[in-house]
Parts: sequence; structure tokens; C-alpha cells
Amino acid sequence: MFCQMLARDFMADVECSHTARKIDIGRIFKMKVNVSILLVLLLCFTGAGALFAADQAAGAPKVQVDGRDIVFPDAKPYTVGESVYIPVRSAAENMGILVTWDAKNKSVQIGEGASAVTFKPENAAGGGKPFLKDGRVYVDPAFIQDKLGAEAVWNQQKSAVSITTKSKNLLKGVQLFKQSMVKLTGEKVIYVDPYKVDGEPKDGDIIFITHTHGDHFSLNEIAKVAKKDATIVFPAGELDKLADTAFEKVGSAPNQEGTVKGISYKAVPAYNTKTNNHPKEKAWVGYIIKVNGASYYMAGDTDLIPEMKDIHADVAFLPMGGTYTMAYEEAAQAANLIHPHIVVPYHYADVVGTREDALKFIDAIEPGITSILMKE
Repeated sequence: MFCQMLARDFMADVECSHTARKIDIGRIFKMKVNVSILLVLLLCFTGAGALFAADQAAGAPKVQVDGRDIVFPDAKPYTVGESVYIPVRSAAENMGILVTWDAKNKSVQIGEGASAVTFKPENAAGGGKPFLKDGRVYVDPAFIQDKLGAEAVWNQQKSAVSITTKSKNLLKGVQLFKQSMVKLTGEKVIYVDPYKVDGEPKDGDIIFITHTHGDHFSLNEIAKVAKKDATIVFPAGELDKLADTAFEKVGSAPNQEGTVKGISYKAVPAYNTKTNNHPKEKAWVGYIIKVNGASYYMAGDTDLIPEMKDIHADVAFLPMGGTYTMAYEEAAQAANLIHPHIVVPYHYADVVGTREDALKFIDAIEPGITSILMKE
């Protein structure tokens, strides 16, 4: 009723202003008052809550995970004084971490297995602990950093939170090229199975070769990437293939561990179970290489094999081209069995296998494993 009365009075005055020929101070004052009335009417008919909600949404802090903006579907981050609070489900899921709500115990589990974090949120903010607000669990950046193992930085001036996951750090200095060629840059420069190398970087300190098929081993390709004093880690049964080279040579065999130029590694079995393309008797290998404080599993050419249950690595590169190695279905099973932080499909789109296979592989990966296409 109040809004209707204001509207009637306002419209009557507007009509008078159109017919009046003489402008006086009283009329101007009254029109200014009516502008205020118009604002009140807007609140009446559009709803004050909607205006304030829009303003709050526009002012919500920005949150990024590994440089990607998080889109919050309902609950938004918000600030109180110098502190910022973030809906934990949206943040964790954008970090590739599964979040589960236990309604019976009113507790939250973030992650799975031994690394899972479980807690009961408080009923109000305070003390840096997770808390409930409007049916959502909120945390501060310190919780993300301490409990979820990610770097979380709150820039109050820019009203932005930057979250850098372990996954992003794990791929720093890691490059995937053609087929199964990987370069790790850290304390040393490491190449695995160089193939169709562009240019001649000649910066490799250590070259790991998994087996002697032409798309994994070529003296010409090794020469393109290796320094003069490089060390070649090579299947022990075929070291004679390096006889004419001046490089230092180290033989490798399944389940054998070693250290070269300060870099620790373990050779692990790699073979076919359904074809004879990579016989187990050849003692060809994959490698788990430790560099930059993390472990990288380069599976080589292999099928899904029982020994994979004993593989532990932060990052797993798995072949999924089919024909000569696992197809994407088995590769996904291998990833779920090994359960690394990150899995990267390789050995596809250059000889056999397609990008579509890689996308299907990613769809089959269990929650809690970050799957990344490094080959476009």
C-alpha cells in the first residue's frame, strides 16, 4: 500500500511538470525529492534483497586454482575484515580432490585413503577452523595450505585468492613430446625415449631408454639431445647396441635400482600379456625416476601387468595407444591401481591411438587422480 501511494503521488507530480510553463525553486526541490521516491519504488518493485545480492556477488573475492578461475555455483567466497572464507567443496573439487559429507556424523571428508582429511565443522567462524554457514562448509587459505597440501595466497588488495596445487608443481619442468618422449628439467636434464627430436638441444645429462624399438631408441635421436658427457641408462641385455658410442653406459633390468649423477631411479617390468610385441623375456623396462623431490613413472611399452600394484609414483605416464601397448580401458585400470597424484596418457596419436582415446581414458579415471592431456 505504501509503495502504491508513493507511485500515485510521483506520477501525478511528473504529469504536472510536463504542463507547467514556469519553473520555480519549489518545483525543482520537489522533483529532487521525487528522485528519492523513485529509488524507493525501485526497491519496492525489484526487491532490496536482489539489489544487495547483486552487489555482494559483484564484490565476491576471486579464487583461482592453478591459474583457472573457480566458478562457484551457489555459495560464494566472502570477506570479514582482513580474512577471506571459501566454500571448501568448490575449492577442493577444482583441485581434483573428492569431498564427501557424512550427514549422520555431520562431518566432512576431503580426499581418499590414508591422505584423507576428516573433520567436523564449527557452527561459526573463528580460530581458523572450518565452519558451517547457510548449509555450506567454509575454510580459510591457511586450511587449504596446511591440510590440502596446496599453496594458498590471499591478496587482500586485489581481493583474490591464488591456489597452486601440488599437481601444478609436479609438472613444473616436465615436457611431453612425440610418442613417449619425455623431458624432465631439474637438478639435471633428463630425457626418456627421445623420438623425432626437433633441433639438436644437446642439453641432456641422462638419457633413459626403455627398450630398443625404433620409436623409443635411435642413436641419431640420442645424439641430438645428449651432452658429450651424458650417461645412457639402457636395457642391460642389449648394451652392445651402444658399443660405438662414447657415452657412459649403465645397464638396467627389472626391479633394479640405481643412482646416476645424483638422480635415483628404479627400473620396473614392462611387457605384453596378449601379444609378443614386447616379450617378458626381453627384460625391457619402465622407469621410476626421482627428480625435483617427486617421483615420475615412465611405463614404457607395456600392458596392464600384476607388477603395477607395487608401483608408487607422484606422476604416472601410461601408454594407451593400443596394438602395441594397453588400450585406453586397461590404461585407466592401471592408473586407478597405481593411484598417482597425476596421470598423463602418452604413446598415442603418433603411431597408433587417437586423441579421442585419450579423452575416454580421462573419463575412466577415478576421483582423486588428476588426469592431464599434455599432448594436444
